[in-house]
Amino acid sequence: MKVELDSFSSRKIYPGKEVSKKRTRRTVKHQRAIVGASLDVIKEKRSIAPAARAAARAQAVKEGKEKKAAAESKKKAEKAKSAATAARGQAGKVSKQGAKGAPQKVQARTR
Repeated sequence: MKVELDSFSSRKIYPGKEVSKKRTRRTVKHQRAIVGASLDVIKEKRSIAPAARAAARAQAVKEGKEKKAAAESKKKAEKAKSAATAARGQAGKVSKQGAKGAPQKVQARTR
């Protein structure tokens, strides 16, 4: 058994006691398709120019706002129509006592 001396610390180094570093594996980067989109579609969307992507997004936002405004105006028109119908029906309604000929209540004028 051959014993060597360490040049730094002058201690004995016995054979088979040195520790070797573990090799690390490099990760391989790759792309995979996700549910609902194939890899070709993903690559195509990635290759679109940023200006075109921004324009498409602005167009989609504009369409969404128009659709929301149309729904809102439709809702307002429907609400106005139902309010008009209710007001017209309210004027024609008479209470049971009023229908029987009961005298109207007199409003107090003091205070």
